[in-house]
Amino acid sequence: MKKIVLCVVVLLVVGVGVFFAAELRSPKTEAMQRETTGEVSSRLDAVRTSVHDPSILKADGKYYIFGSHIAVGRSDDLIAWGELIAGVSDQNTLLVPQGKTLREVLAEPLAWTDAYQKREKYDDEKWETNVWAPCVIYNEAMGKYCYYACSSVFGTPSSVIWFATADRVEGPYTYEKSLVYSGFDKRENLLGRPKLPTHYAFTNISDLIEAGVFTKEEVEAQNWFAENGGYNFTYGQYPNCIDPALFYDADGRLWMTYGSYSGGIYIMPLIAETGMPDYAYMRNTEGYDMYFGKQIAKTNEETNGSGEGPYITYDKANGYYYFYLTYGGLGALDRYQIRVYRSKSPDGDYTDAAGNSALKMQNTGLLLFGNYQFAENQNAYLSGGHSSSFVDDDGKMYQIYHTRFNDGEGGYFENRVHLMAVNTDGWPVMLPLTYNGETIAKEGYTAEEICGAYEWILHTPEVLKTDTVYSWENVGEIIRTPVDIVLTKDGTVTKNGKTCGNWSVTAGTPYITLTVEGGVYRGVLCEQTRENDAQSKTLTFAACADNNTTVWGVKK
Repeated sequence: MKKIVLCVVVLLVVGVGVFFAAELRSPKTEAMQRETTGEVSSRLDAVRTSVHDPSILKADGKYYIFGSHIAVGRSDDLIAWGELIAGVSDQNTLLVPQGKTLREVLAEPLAWTDAYQKREKYDDEKWETNVWAPCVIYNEAMGKYCYYACSSVFGTPSSVIWFATADRVEGPYTYEKSLVYSGFDKRENLLGRPKLPTHYAFTNISDLIEAGVFTKEEVEAQNWFAENGGYNFTYGQYPNCIDPALFYDADGRLWMTYGSYSGGIYIMPLIAETGMPDYAYMRNTEGYDMYFGKQIAKTNEETNGSGEGPYITYDKANGYYYFYLTYGGLGALDRYQIRVYRSKSPDGDYTDAAGNSALKMQNTGLLLFGNYQFAENQNAYLSGGHSSSFVDDDGKMYQIYHTRFNDGEGGYFENRVHLMAVNTDGWPVMLPLTYNGETIAKEGYTAEEICGAYEWILHTPEVLKTDTVYSWENVGEIIRTPVDIVLTKDGTVTKNGKTCGNWSVTAGTPYITLTVEGGVYRGVLCEQTRENDAQSKTLTFAACADNNTTVWGVKK
């Protein structure tokens, strides 16, 4: 069984590598065709931008998304986006000072990823130099912008999370230190030869032993290691150290959640003054691993070992921490989809709308949305995921992610921003149309405004089957398309001329409840701008039920 699990993980992550390569080759946008000049441009000449794995940050009155391959987008209003920097190269001045190379700047983390490639006798001319899934945060204690990112080897758990700092949000950033490694072992070669280059002695664990934080004996006694001395990254065990995401809790403590595939998602407290892990807290707090922190979500067979891009947002309005997690594969046909859990504590237990813990070895999580296509959309939206979220100064909540399309290629992607709202049960729902400056009317809408015909899309959290091979010829099988429903003045919901449920609103509020076909969906109404006509507005709603299902409605 263990061998099967490992193969699944490897195949999944290899697939990630293939599609990352496709992204860098995509010919579909000017941004991806231009040569990287190494200078930050101030032009905001594109409504859309292409930043993979976008992490949102507001600074100096502007909005930034930082993503894989050291890409950065900027916006004044969350609507029109321009590209600041794109592409991993030695001319990328966000991280690389003049006269240096990226490999020189990232010598410490890349020494670790090179070790695996050396062990496996990879061609050294093809050794990977990558920067994945960064998250930037302003650290008040340090007085610095901190750029947390990871480097890894495709198809392996050989990864490391590191960080860099800057005085300005647009950089340049100076590399500081590596935080946490994965994929290490405790194996030694036969006949007294030196340790394998992937031995834990070549990670920061060696420094921690030397500093007296850990002892060699307790390190080697950990369950981090399988019976053969290799790294234990099977379902529900230890993480692949990628996809860092940082946040402050209600008391001002700094946290980092991270992880992907392998053992699942972990969280660790950081010391704000240094930006590094708080080992004393982890050692002395129940439920924590002394090095990796606390596990808050597990991979399992029902999700085919998937789960990545964790992001936690604190909503002080209701005291919940919302934990977003993307399941599935990032390829256009692999059904990336965003799930959400919540907790009153920053380190969990995180549960979904059905009451399931994210640590349960099953398919869990309230589904925000999956693949879909409304009638007005030229293309379907596929594999939307690896998101970030934030609550703006005015209290508005947003979801930011990247999406692909059924354009027959699959590598092309764009970013999307959607307005979110919290329903009467305290669950976040994402409005169906791309954000265009709208605000949810606190006083709600009249029955006359609400009644009418809607396109209705049901997003069900089906068990993922990422091992199924799809083709563009039958891509329709994985796209949710709308059915027509009518909200009538007498409070009933009809479909095909037949009553299928009822609806109601809380007077003087935007909150709507729909009891349809056995489910009770609670959500929010909002007037939005149509995506294919900026001059046309329509009423929409998003609502969810306690079976982890979400429904969208767009008035026709």
